[in-house]
Parts: sequence; structure tokens; C-alpha cells
Amino acid sequence: MTERRLSQQEIDQLIESVRGGKVAPERGSLFPILQARKLDLTDPTWGQDRIVRRRLPVLDYIFDRLGPLVQISLTKNLRFPVRTENAGVELQKFGDFRSQHGSSSCLFEIIRLDPLRGTSMIVFEPTLLYALVDALMGGLGVGEIPEDRDISEIEVTLLYKVRSELFRDFENAWKPWFPMRIEHLRSDRNVSIVSSLADEEVCHVGKLMISGDVLPKSPIYFIHPYTSLEPLFDATSAQSGEDLDPSWKVNLEQNLREVVVELASVLGECDLTTAEVRKLQPGSLIELRTHAGDETEIRANGETILGGLIGQNHLQYAVQVSSRRTIQREIVDRTAGQQLVRKGLISREQLQVARVDERINRRPLLESIVARGWVERRVLESALGISA
Repeated sequence: MTERRLSQQEIDQLIESVRGGKVAPERGSLFPILQARKLDLTDPTWGQDRIVRRRLPVLDYIFDRLGPLVQISLTKNLRFPVRTENAGVELQKFGDFRSQHGSSSCLFEIIRLDPLRGTSMIVFEPTLLYALVDALMGGLGVGEIPEDRDISEIEVTLLYKVRSELFRDFENAWKPWFPMRIEHLRSDRNVSIVSSLADEEVCHVGKLMISGDVLPKSPIYFIHPYTSLEPLFDATSAQSGEDLDPSWKVNLEQNLREVVVELASVLGECDLTTAEVRKLQPGSLIELRTHAGDETEIRANGETILGGLIGQNHLQYAVQVSSRRTIQREIVDRTAGQQLVRKGLISREQLQVARVDERINRRPLLESIVARGWVERRVLESALGISA
């Protein structure tokens, strides 16, 4: 059988027949091509969609723990049984979440998770908002949504206690893995003015379903930017908080003693302008700030550690050490955190918080511990042998 190619007219007729339904599409036909989606490779958002991001495993345990805590708090405040259900955590762009809730009057609680950077959100659906307000005002918690009306400032104020206890429950849910503190920044009632997160920001979106005998089933969303929680991948891993090898410090000290350090003896220094430097010629004299007979500085890696006198020994210039200088710089022992854990002053989880704070906020370890009120500074200095 000889191979025959279709003419352009025959190709056009075939495509029209497929579009008109005259030819039944089969596997390998032109039908999938007709449904092809245009893809703009120059669009920067296309590249972001292709980035593989891993979920934070500990979030599943946290929301499993959060559900019962919220159930107890709401039951106590509303005075009727409330049920909670963990609906899981997924990665989602904030723009997609915004588009799903663009027409509803949600309440966006903007929070910060100390010591992490960036802002997070807790979002209440309008059905749940009005049900909570109705229950707090003595009703059954039916949650009838008024038409064409946003939740008022008075109603937001009524929910203050419920929100405060929700923040506390969220902190308690995190405590076994990474004790953090929630800082409430503000409340927004319109999704169109929420500007804390960019639409392209990928977030961990956790959903907690709330329901009751009369209370309608409605979710509470917990939105955390991926970049904010990224430092917790290592901090909440199985290896985090393990004690160091007992011989590690001994080996480190021994290796440090064998490090070669270059010493430099500085006769003196002076300041010259650029014009004066250009006038220097062979034979010019440079007057130093050091007087004849004064000590010279002996430096290691640019740090003055000794004082000395210039002299001669075996026909070579030499420096006689005359004094030892105190280095006015705080040297932080990297094992200090493990020492505090072993002495029972802080927990391993608290140590992880301080280390994350140190890494992303550049706050010294001891300052982070003192600022959170875990241990007094004098107790820390005494435990580590730091003189005041």
C-alpha cells in the first residue's frame, strides 16, 4: 500500500468534522490537540508553579493536637457541645485562596509567629462568625448571614475572647515541637484589602472544621507562608535537639590548639590625606602616633592580644612581650545551649526557638532566652561561668 499525504483542504475538512461531531474522536485522534492549553513560557509565574515544594510534616500533628483544644475552648465559651475535625493541610497560592473567598465577608486575623519572620493569617468564614456572635449573645448559634452587610466592629469586639483563646490553643499545639508566641497585628474584614501576602506567595493552608448540633459546619483557615515556616524544616526534624557527642568539645579544643596563627607587631599608625600620600617620596618621614619607648601592639588576625617592646635577638629584630591585653569581645560558646539543656534550665524545644531566632533575626542565643522570660540573665551567666 503506497503512502499518501493529505492535502491542506482535506486536513481542514477533517478538523471541521471533528469539531462538528461528525467524526467520533478516538485514541490518537486530533481531539486532544484541539483542547490544548496555551502556555506562555515567558510568564514568571509559570516557573514558580513548577517549583517542587515539600510540606512541613509536623503541621499534620499540630492540627491533630489543635482540634481537641479548640473544641474544649469553644464548648466552654458557647455553653453547648462543639465538634472539630482536622481537614488537613495543603500547599496553595494565596491568590487562589483569595479568589475562592472574594465574595464572602471573612474575618482575617493577621498574626506574627515569634521568632519567625513574615506574617500569617487565621481566617473565619462568615457563617461561623455570625453563629459565634449569635451564641455569645445568648442565641442558639444558628449563624444566619445578613444580606449585603459586612461584620461590624462591635461584632469583632465580641469575638475578642474567642480569638484570644484560639491563639492560646494554637501556641499550645505547637509547644511540644517548637514553642512559639503569637503576636496579633490587626484584623481585616475585606479580602480585597488584605495586603500582608502577595498573590504568588505559596502558603501552607490548614483547615479546621467546626460544627455543632445547631452550629453550621464551617471552617477556620490557618495560612502560613512557605518562606516563613522554612526554618522549621530542620528545627522540627527527628535529629533536632539531640545532645552533642561528649568528645566533640574535647576534639574541637585540641584541633584549635594546633591552628597556625600569624602574629604581627605594629610599630604605630597615623592618618594622612590623599594629597599627603601623593607627596611621599623616598626619604620622606612619616610621624607615627607612637612615641619612642612606647609599647607596640602584637596582633593576631587583626585583634590586639599582647603588648611588646621592639628589640634585637641574634642579629634579628624581635619583640619582647611586656603585657597581655584583654580582648573586649564576647565569644559565644556554641555548646552553651546544650549545657543549659543538660542543666535543666531550658527545654530542647526552647533551645530550637532560640537558635532559629539567632539564625534569622541575628539575636544572640542568651538574649533570646532572657527576652522570652525563660531564665534570668544572672542565672544563665552563672550556669555558663560567664563573669559579669
